[in-house]
Amino acid sequence: MTEKASSSSVIRVLICVLVLACCVAGTWYFLQDREAWPRGEALGAALRPLVEGKNSEQALVARAIWDNYLETRSNASRWSSVYWGFTFTAAVLSALAALILKLETIIKNEGAKKDLAAMLSIVAALLITISTSGDFQRKWQANRIAAAELERTGYEFLEKDGANARAYLAVVGQSLLRRQMAIVGSSEHQQSPETSKPTPGND
Repeated sequence: MTEKASSSSVIRVLICVLVLACCVAGTWYFLQDREAWPRGEALGAALRPLVEGKNSEQALVARAIWDNYLETRSNASRWSSVYWGFTFTAAVLSALAALILKLETIIKNEGAKKDLAAMLSIVAALLITISTSGDFQRKWQANRIAAAELERTGYEFLEKDGANARAYLAVVGQSLLRRQMAIVGSSEHQQSPETSKPTPGND
């Protein structure tokens, strides 16, 4: 009788772990599908005539703006997926760990109940630690802000009909520099005059 009860408890634990794995896999699949979400198509369509035009300088700058925008936007999406995926998974695991300790009918074996709750708590703590030490949130935000700056630069470039095209390369470079400095976590760029935005249309 004891062996049957123990076997039944193990099966229930395995079922709980399987359900948890399915939840995590579903969340990961959802986050992976973010790559297919629309982002910046309007800007790409507006820049396309300049990219494919005969003016080589305008095509060069339009391509630089668009390619860097796509890169930073994709990086923002990836880091956001990782950061929120870790955060939500850790929250779910912590809640399950607390819930398991309160369950009386699903898992009757106290030893198995405590072991499973401890494992879930450990995994949740590891996920939060990795996410925090890896600065996933800062990387996501830095890329998102850089993408917004590049998008603004692209529309300004279009507004001025590509005039003085090469001057916009400095604007793109400053946006990328600010992104890198934000990821590294340095505040030196806030004191540097080099990061002030140029005004290409006034040259």
